[in-house]
Amino acid sequence: MFKLLETLVAVYETRSFSKAADQLFISQPTVSVHIKQLEKELGVQLFHRNGRTEFTPTQSGRLLYQKALHVLDEWQTLTDNLGQDNRINITIGVSQTSATVLLPQLFAQIGSEQFDTIDVKIEMHNSEEILTGVLNRRFDFGMIEKPITHEFIARDKVASDQLVLAGNLADNHWLVREKGSGVYHYTQQYFKQHEIVPRHALTVSNNDIIVRMLAQNFGKSIVSIQSLTPEIPYQTLPESFNRSFYMIRLSHENRAEHMKWYNQVVQTARQL
Repeated sequence: MFKLLETLVAVYETRSFSKAADQLFISQPTVSVHIKQLEKELGVQLFHRNGRTEFTPTQSGRLLYQKALHVLDEWQTLTDNLGQDNRINITIGVSQTSATVLLPQLFAQIGSEQFDTIDVKIEMHNSEEILTGVLNRRFDFGMIEKPITHEFIARDKVASDQLVLAGNLADNHWLVREKGSGVYHYTQQYFKQHEIVPRHALTVSNNDIIVRMLAQNFGKSIVSIQSLTPEIPYQTLPESFNRSFYMIRLSHENRAEHMKWYNQVVQTARQL
């Protein structure tokens, strides 16, 4: 039954059988079977099907979705606690700049004693991947540097950052982060404002590699001023390139201990 409810939640939040299948790592026909099985057992229609790909929830679907969220959260809390000596497992997806700039300061400020009953797992991804991970519950929380909005995501600003144009400014080679990263969003904004169509653009999906290349006087890039080493020259940019770091979570997250830890992280980060 839990698998069926997880499928319902994924379809409800994505409005798509194919996207739900991607989130749950199952096939699209399996998603269809799960929804049909739920509808048969409950004797109700859960989604209106408008064509082959467009789905909207019925009143019964909206009601079951709300109930399913509470059931799944309670089940997750129970399974997390069983056999774990009441330890809490928290998985966080963090973007590359926040992982190297903000996270070390944050965890040092929180203090090691706060981790006596909590096991934290950290994975580094770009902002879009983290959003997807929080939505499909791969991550409990996320730390991103892109102003993402989503109907089912709550976002809390925790810190500020300044982007600069750094490196060999006379070099025609641009070092560009991959699509989906926060810096890519701002780099494309810079290109548009200055009507730049790069002739030589290298896509590098790692911020540390970009900084190391800049330190070798190769290329130029839009990067966080906090990630630069002293020998790398840079040029400041307008205020529109001052960005924020955000903590994100599911808007319906109601696990008490998880939310307690999340709120502590947000509060501590804002005091740095």
